[in-house]
Amino acid sequence: MHAELTAVSQGVPAPTLMTATSAVPPAFLSREWDGTRLSRAMPFTTYKSRRDSSCSHQSLCRAGDYVHLTTDPESQAWRAIGFSSIAGFPQVQGVIDCTHVTIKALAGQPAEYVNRKGFYSINVQLVCDQWKCFMQICSHFPGSCHDAFVLCQSQLPLLFTELAQMEGWLLGDKGYPLQTWLLIPVRQPTIAAEEGYNVSHGATRATIEQAIGMLKMCFCCVNRSGAALHYEPDRIALIFAVCCALHNYANKRGEALQDEERYEQDSSSDAEDLQQERRMGGLRAARRHMQGEQ
Repeated sequence: MHAELTAVSQGVPAPTLMTATSAVPPAFLSREWDGTRLSRAMPFTTYKSRRDSSCSHQSLCRAGDYVHLTTDPESQAWRAIGFSSIAGFPQVQGVIDCTHVTIKALAGQPAEYVNRKGFYSINVQLVCDQWKCFMQICSHFPGSCHDAFVLCQSQLPLLFTELAQMEGWLLGDKGYPLQTWLLIPVRQPTIAAEEGYNVSHGATRATIEQAIGMLKMCFCCVNRSGAALHYEPDRIALIFAVCCALHNYANKRGEALQDEERYEQDSSSDAEDLQQERRMGGLRAARRHMQGEQ
């Protein structure tokens, strides 16, 4: 039912999304990490040796020490304060986006892994905090799956609704459906308050774009410029999780990449549309200012 409601909000027929669900390999349905589920991740059956599998399991368990979404009131309060200091947006508990990780062409289900940009990938959902540390990773789905569909099938809606463990909301781009716990930009702002909201929203949400850019600048193995990883998707998901853990570790020690001018816009959202939206907002504000002077 939740998937169908999300489909309606996106203007996509529900059967299309349900077909996408049936096309997802079963292995993908157990890979979601936020610290609490890292030790219960699926066994990686594609490894060639028992030693290889053991090392991978140990790396995954250690990753849980650095990738976690805390829900205690004190942590939530600190996150809200941190995000508010960026552009004044209140009660933010995280910013969300997806990014594509390039994979080799698969023999079994090639079409499901081709994303809208035309290359083979898995679509990984990420949530980060105000310090650009990743708190949640969802790598369940092939590259053909839409960001909104990945969110609908992840554990995040449950965390904010039925479990009610979070007070506040996430910020996402316009590709996501508006929810009580997920705020997106106003698509066609007409008044100053709406434009101010979009400016504050965009400045705060830029945190996740910068975090993804930092990750891919530091770890070329998950960057498309470094070519596709020649492993099965489940192993690539593990590599990505460990890269996120190393990113968080370096970031907390003050050793992460800080050259913001070199960040790549490599999220799965349409960066050109977002830039056009910001330019139009600036033109509308300038037009009102000129009319006020006259």
